[in-house]
Amino acid sequence: MSDQQEYGQAAPLSMTADKDAAPPAAPSAPARLAPWARRALWLLPALAILVGAYFGAGWVEDRAALRGDIKARERLTLYRETILRELEKFRYLPHVLARDPRAVGVLSAPERAASTNRFLKDLAAITGAEALYIMDGNGRTVAASNFDTATSFIGSSYGFRPYFRAAIKGEEGQFFAVGATTGIPGMFFARATPEGAPAAGVVVVKVNMDRLERSWRDGGETVFVSDVHGVVFLGSRDDWRYASIAPLSDMVVAAIRANQQYGGVPLRALQDGPPAAEVLRIGGAGYRQARLKVGLLDWTIHYLTPMAQVRAPRALVWTGAVALLLVYLIAALVVRSQRLRRQSAGLRRFNRRLVEEIEERRRVETELREAQAGLARASRLAAVGEMSAAVSHELNQPLAALRMFVSGSRVFLERGDLASVQENLGEIDALQARMAALTQELKRFARPGESRVERVDLRDCLRTSAKLIRPRIEETGVPLDLSLPETPMLAATAPLRVEQVLVNLLRNAIDACQAAPAPRVSARGWIEEGLVRIEIADNGDGVPAELRERIFEPYFSTKPAASGLGLGLAISARIVEDLGGTLSLHESAAGGAAFVLALPVAPPLTGTEPGEKAGEAEYA
Repeated sequence: MSDQQEYGQAAPLSMTADKDAAPPAAPSAPARLAPWARRALWLLPALAILVGAYFGAGWVEDRAALRGDIKARERLTLYRETILRELEKFRYLPHVLARDPRAVGVLSAPERAASTNRFLKDLAAITGAEALYIMDGNGRTVAASNFDTATSFIGSSYGFRPYFRAAIKGEEGQFFAVGATTGIPGMFFARATPEGAPAAGVVVVKVNMDRLERSWRDGGETVFVSDVHGVVFLGSRDDWRYASIAPLSDMVVAAIRANQQYGGVPLRALQDGPPAAEVLRIGGAGYRQARLKVGLLDWTIHYLTPMAQVRAPRALVWTGAVALLLVYLIAALVVRSQRLRRQSAGLRRFNRRLVEEIEERRRVETELREAQAGLARASRLAAVGEMSAAVSHELNQPLAALRMFVSGSRVFLERGDLASVQENLGEIDALQARMAALTQELKRFARPGESRVERVDLRDCLRTSAKLIRPRIEETGVPLDLSLPETPMLAATAPLRVEQVLVNLLRNAIDACQAAPAPRVSARGWIEEGLVRIEIADNGDGVPAELRERIFEPYFSTKPAASGLGLGLAISARIVEDLGGTLSLHESAAGGAAFVLALPVAPPLTGTEPGEKAGEAEYA
């Protein structure tokens, strides 16, 4: 409409100058191009910038990765030499001590244990070893440098350690593990004594690697060492210690547990990919990996470069490309604005053509409105089909009640209980009247404004609905608890339609909980924030959270296919919406489903409203 008004104001000017207007000038060469071709010409430079940035960013990232790999290899070589030099300082000690009678004499003369302990303690302080100790042929410690500490090794048996088993066979024992007594990790070197003869015992030195790790952390780089199974035991990241680079098999975990190599840690996996992958994903971050064999116990040292660091040059390239693109766009806008100023005079000559286009648009809008009217008629026809399915669904409830009353009447006739038969006939008569009224209401399904609205106490509606489903209660044995206030719950609404909704909700609640160990359905009413609310709750399985948004859709049901059409809740929601209320679903206090019907409170009338006494009742 705004376009029509603007063009309508310019129309008189064109009409006055129409006869004297000169014919439009011949378009220039660029103007002969199709609009899409002109737009393509404007977009080509921008596209070239983006393509260049894409390939340029990839190229600089590859160069950054190559430089990072070269640096990683250099650093790995340095770190490997640092590890080997640190351990080589202590590797000779077991070999020397195995020949020193001051150390190994305790194996043949246990009374020399005190002097041996002092000798080992002094030697550990001089060399910087974590601990020195002597074990007999069974793996029991007979002398140790930490003899006077709370975590002394003396008396402890370490025959299960791989370094002891290797040394007692005449080999050099090498093993990295968490101390079984102290809980402090370290590298163990072991030699049998005497060498070249049946071994009487084993000499062991334990080396603490904390100083090496501190130097790595101070360097600010991500480096760690893994064992033959891929378990990280040494590195600059404390939170990765004793975690595997990839998930471990049960057999490997069992072997580690048998050696007590890492104590009782859970041996979690840092990532799910292969340990030799070029890029590792750890804790949501990516790292480019470089590896190098240490040359000791099949260890591997890893150097990780954050992918954010590798991709940093890519960001610089894209930043430059965006800046260049902005400059181009500004230049293009300047050129275009100049061109538009030159074409402003020619636009006035096309004013008449624009007016004609407006008229054409009005004609199209008229046709569109006619098409919309046809769609509305088609929608009403669709509503008729929906109503036919709804009639079948809604009449099933009173028909079921009729069957129950007829069966009960036959039983009462056989017993000669005419009073009960008379009462059932009254109920049957009321139900047939209700079915007749219900069919009239269902005809208004597509015309909600025609339902009769009156001032009604919703307590009566709930009582009537409970009475209608009493046959279903007796059939299933599911008790129904009614909890109603003593004051009226007045609303201006259509009572029959409200009862239709309540009957459907009560029946659904009974069906939902009858398989529960102690099934129970509760219905309560209250007034809150200007709304009359009625809650129908059960203690069944409830409605899963992912299905609650769809529960009011037509033909959607959580029941088995043979139990319903899935129209009950859809029709109920439509009825409540037509009455100006809401129908919502939440989890009940017993864990089942709870549907809440809310309708506006009826406005007060002049005079006193008649009240009814109501309390709590149970239908069982």
